Parts: sequence; C-alpha cells; structure tokens
Amino acid sequence: MNAPGKLAERYRRTLKRAVDLRSMQTISSDELVAAGPDRYHEIRRTATRARNEKTDVFVCENCGYAVYAPREPRTRLPYWRHRKGAPTDCPWWTGDPSSIDEVNASQFQGAQESPLHLKIKNTIAELLNADPLTEPGSVVTDEYLVTAEGRRRPDVRAVYAEKPIAVEVQLATTQIPIIDARESFYEREGRHLIWLTWNFVPVDRSRMLTAFEDIFYSHNKNLFSFDEEVLAVSKADGSARVRAFWEGENGWESKVVRLTDLTWPETGLPFAVAPRPPWHEDFRARWLDATSENGTRYPDRIHLLDELASKLNMEAVDGAALSEADFESLLNCMLSFVLKRSVGSRQRNLAEVINTFLAGSRRHGFARLMRKVVVSTGSGELLDRASVQGKFAIAEQEPQDGPETVTGRIALMLFPELFLKTPVTLKK
Repeated sequence: MNAPGKLAERYRRTLKRAVDLRSMQTISSDELVAAGPDRYHEIRRTATRARNEKTDVFVCENCGYAVYAPREPRTRLPYWRHRKGAPTDCPWWTGDPSSIDEVNASQFQGAQESPLHLKIKNTIAELLNADPLTEPGSVVTDEYLVTAEGRRRPDVRAVYAEKPIAVEVQLATTQIPIIDARESFYEREGRHLIWLTWNFVPVDRSRMLTAFEDIFYSHNKNLFSFDEEVLAVSKADGSARVRAFWEGENGWESKVVRLTDLTWPETGLPFAVAPRPPWHEDFRARWLDATSENGTRYPDRIHLLDELASKLNMEAVDGAALSEADFESLLNCMLSFVLKRSVGSRQRNLAEVINTFLAGSRRHGFARLMRKVVVSTGSGELLDRASVQGKFAIAEQEPQDGPETVTGRIALMLFPELFLKTPVTLKK
C-alpha cells in the first residue's frame, strides 16, 4: 500500500490550477494536495460560503469559472472541481457535479429520522429543561425558526444562561453547504449553535468522517459528543453537559464540561479548549511580548533566536549567529510593517522605520526582502518617497539575501502570508 506522501506525489489532477480572486494568487492541484488540514479546510469553507452567497472566490485558471475543493472518497485527497454549469469546452473540465438535493436523495433515500436521533434530541431537551440556567418555557424541539431570510428547524433550541442557543444532532454525513448555511442562519439570528455527535470514538484525522471534520473546524477545532456517562453526570446534578474533544500534543484529549464552561464568542461557534496557534504566530507573539521601544530584552532575545535557529536544522547557525547578523532588527522591522506601527524602536512612522533600518550598512542585504514586505503589507506608497527611494537605491547595490539564504528561510517561516507567488492574469 502506498504511503500518503508517495500517493500525493504521483497524483495528477485534471483541473491543474485555480485562482484566488481575492489575491489573484494561483493554487495548483499539487499545492492543494500538499496543503495541511487547516489550510485545506480554510479553502473548503471559503469556497462553500462563496457558493451559498452566490459569489465566486476560487476559479479555474483556464476558463475562469467557479471551482471548489472536495475530497476524493477513495484517497481522501482534495482536488479542484468545477461548479455546475462550467463550460464543457474548458480543457480542464471536470464534469457537472450533482446538486445538493441529488446528493441528499442518494444519501438518505427518503429515510425518516432515526430512533437514536430522536432519543438524543429529546434527552437534550429534558436536560436543558432540568437545568436552572435554562429560561423556563424556552426549550423547543423540532419547530421552525422563521425569519425574513429563510427558516431552519433546529433539533433543540432554548435560551440558556441568557443566550439563545440551538443544538443540532449530527449522526451521519452531511454536505458542507448545508453545514455552512445552518451556521450562517443561526449567526444572523444571534443564536449560538452547538453541533452534537453521539459517542464519538477518536480516530486519526485521515479516517474521520468529513462532516465531523467540518464541524470540528466550526467549533474552533473542538468536537462535542454525548454518551451515557455525560447523560448520567448531567442527570445527577441537573446541569446540561457535553463531552469535548480536541487534539493535544500527543493526540486526542477529552473532558466532560458544563455548557457554562464553554467559551461563547460573539461570532462563531462555542468551544471548550482553544487550539494552540501555529508555531510562527506563537513565536511572533512571544517576540512581541519581549520587545519594547528600547528593543527586544536580553536574555529573552537570545532564547528566542536560539529557538528560531533550531528550526533551520543547520549546525552552523545558532542564536548568536543570528544576533551577529542583526536579525532581530530585521524581525522588528518586518513586524512594524505587519502591525502598522513601530516595533522595537521610537520611530514615529513607517517611513522613519524603513529609513532607519536601511541606514545601517550591515542590513543592506535585507533591502530586497524588505521591499517585498513593504508592498505585501499595503505600504507600497512609501516606495515613492524620495528619502525611501534613496535608501533602497544605496542598499540594493549590495548582494541581496534570497529565499535560499538563512535570512530568507527564516522570513518564509515566520511570515508565510507575505511571500505568496506573483499574481497571475486570467485568460480571456
């Protein structure tokens, strides 16, 4: 059997490249396959929301028609696919997909609500009615919420701890457009949604039902489940509870929590445990915590630079070498443009930041990199200023650090969002 990496390497897609209309960046089929789960689900959800809102975000680079990124059932690898109605003469045409109604008919074949679904729904209603934090008379099962923009029939709804909530029991697979449409509806109505599964058994993410993975991401990478232990504990003290699952450093973790223990954001769905941010975001946050207008304090600066150097896995590079190359000044300059304020210095504006940075001759090799940062962060107008032009003209006479250098590799690690590929022009 092929390892996932080998399979991804040799997999070829009909629709070779899509364009993100927000940034005009291309995402090839190979890049889509190689994307991590977080990035893939961001693309998946964005494409779905665009479809539900009758707009386009991702389009075929060849014909310009809208595309989305489903998974292939056998390999579970994502691929670009045209939405229904794409021109059949596109050389990359992937065929007309089935409509949501057609897929639903195929999945459920007219089946009625299962006895398990009915039992869970009624049990949740009973537990909410018994909880003193539930507003009396507010628990309703299986009745439509009708608004000017449509209607939805949540399995259970109530006012809990002064918050309108809806509970949707999810036992089987369902489509991402339906999931997103329900979430958007409840959010517009100011009602907090909880997706609830039954007796969830943790499995490797590659084997997880796609619908469960979708709601896992909806709940800020948490999954809520109901089981006999949760039922017993809830009945024992009259407090509605769920079991929360999340991914820890060593795999799945879980705990039984009261609904009041959840974090209820103003927008988005509740969660029990916030996921750890990506390493580069966490590093940037810790660097900022250690930095004032006087610079980045010692010894935190050295510890952080050592951590940064260790990510390169290069024996000849350590924190001291990065400090000697004045990488901390480069990092503070890049952060200044990302945050639109001076970081690590007393400069009053970004023009002063870049001019002061390029005044140091040992930083001249960073000029090309900083030119990219200035443009990517929306401050390109600074490059028209005579003082800034002069500083760049002098600095760029020196050899420049490229993406293959230590500096370039670290910049790509810490600020991946700034170094997208060159925008493309769609074919007409």
